[in-house]
Amino acid sequence: MANYTLRWDQNLPAAKRFVILAAFNKEAVLDKNTGLVWERSPQTTGATWTDARRISLEKIVGGQKGWRLPSIPELASLVDPSVAPPGPTLPPGHPFLNVQGIYWSATTTVEMPTHAWSVVFVDGSVADYHPMVNNALKVWCVRGGMNADQY
Repeated sequence: MANYTLRWDQNLPAAKRFVILAAFNKEAVLDKNTGLVWERSPQTTGATWTDARRISLEKIVGGQKGWRLPSIPELASLVDPSVAPPGPTLPPGHPFLNVQGIYWSATTTVEMPTHAWSVVFVDGSVADYHPMVNNALKVWCVRGGMNADQY
């Protein structure tokens, strides 16, 4: 398989973009557009932002650790703006399971450091108004390159 690490120069249709990874017991998906590996079936229950970070760090998918919350550009890269609500606003033919609702990103807001960005997969919008405490959003973990600016 080709090395797709940190690739953001692709615009592939879902049938060629996403690869279900047998090495991860088919529990993870490679996105060839970005080189990121996503858990195939994200969490369906909510968590606070702090708990979401902990959940990601403790997550085991396909027998592998090393998961994290995605940055807001990474999470938003999964949205297909041509898909109408009620979504999920993912590319047609995507291999993901149980994608529903609003998901945390690792990215906090500059104006309100107690809030974090999220993606609403019902309509594909990006929102920054979610307080990190007393707010339960879903967790979708990713593996791949990152930098300190994501947290």
